[in-house]
Amino acid sequence: MTRGHIHMIQRFFGAAIAAFLLLNATAAAHADIIRTRDGQWWPQKIQKDMEGADAPSDEVLKRSGRNNLDLAYDSVTLGGKKFSASDVTDIFATAAYESLSYKNGERQAQSGYWAEAAANFAEAAENLKGASKEIALYWRVWCLARTNNAAKTFDAAQELLDAFPKTYYFAKVQDMRARILINRRDRRGAEAELGKVVAAPGMNARDYFEAKLATIYLFKFKAAGKDKKKYAAARAEYERIVREINSRSAQKIAGIQLLKAQVGQGKCHVYEGDFSEALPHFNTVINDETSLEDQGLLAQAYTGRGDVRYAAIKKELAGGNVKEDQLERVTGALTEAALDYVRVAKFYVESAGDDLYPATVGAARVWATHFTLTGEKDCDLAKRAAKYFFAAHKLLPRGEARRLLTNEVKRFLAKRDEACKVSEDK
Repeated sequence: MTRGHIHMIQRFFGAAIAAFLLLNATAAAHADIIRTRDGQWWPQKIQKDMEGADAPSDEVLKRSGRNNLDLAYDSVTLGGKKFSASDVTDIFATAAYESLSYKNGERQAQSGYWAEAAANFAEAAENLKGASKEIALYWRVWCLARTNNAAKTFDAAQELLDAFPKTYYFAKVQDMRARILINRRDRRGAEAELGKVVAAPGMNARDYFEAKLATIYLFKFKAAGKDKKKYAAARAEYERIVREINSRSAQKIAGIQLLKAQVGQGKCHVYEGDFSEALPHFNTVINDETSLEDQGLLAQAYTGRGDVRYAAIKKELAGGNVKEDQLERVTGALTEAALDYVRVAKFYVESAGDDLYPATVGAARVWATHFTLTGEKDCDLAKRAAKYFFAAHKLLPRGEARRLLTNEVKRFLAKRDEACKVSEDK
């Protein structure tokens, strides 16, 4: 695994992943290096060596020396120099590499053996100290979350919080605990978990606003159902976040969170049926270079823009048959919508979160609409739509939504089979 790959993964999943995977790529170096939001590398003595680099080489790590890394939710200290936690974008900590259990945890995690990886990180944490122990405990929680064992994840998160009350990962583990409590139908407890982040003394701006955004999404947006007034209320909360970020002159520190609030407003407009107001929010995010730092954010924006584009086409098609001179424009618009959805369903799978299903089923329905415009004759379009219908179906748990999609897919497959049969006969 090259350091270029590591940096790419960091952009997908966050700075902590880069620290995790770097341990796998670095041998006997004993050092800690961080990068800040302005692109500078620390300790200062290695900055010249790091010009134009995405990650430190083994030689640079060795020259950086042992730097006494300390992680907290308000600040990160490296070699006695303190940084705001909001400013730290990459963490390269290698002290844990001497632990065989830690290395085994890495290997298991990279192979997707989450339970085994979590056990190894727990074992490593028992013999590590300081930041290395903190990181091992966090990766134990992270891996357990992927086993879908809510009880163990919740308890492991508490162990991390007990050992490091001001952990750098405070906001992340509180968010995990909140989502577990939501699944237990404990809304009050879930809100309290996120509230701890917002109320924590000295909480960095990035995580503070992230927790406020999660609160709006989980308890306002997702709870709105089909009630347009509730979506309007959620949108007002997102607008309030934008004003607060601007009033605190935190546009750079909380740049990603500012864009997430833009996406939130756009998605609320979609559910309110106001597509013309939604589109500028999604385009703002997609066109902002800052969004490249968060693939999950881009997944939301592209899914939202796909929704807007597809809704406009459906509205036009509802007016009657498409004339011959309109067909090229309409099919071109369908392709644009499909590309937005497909980008998420194909390239942002690991980071799309709740947007993966709507993007995947959206792609299926766009291709199915395009297929309909060919008089249900184009076998290739039908196969393309079926591919995404199958993928979407796999993403749904058993229940009413999956039953309804199953019926939709069955109806479409009958049309696909007829079109492809005719195509083969020719």
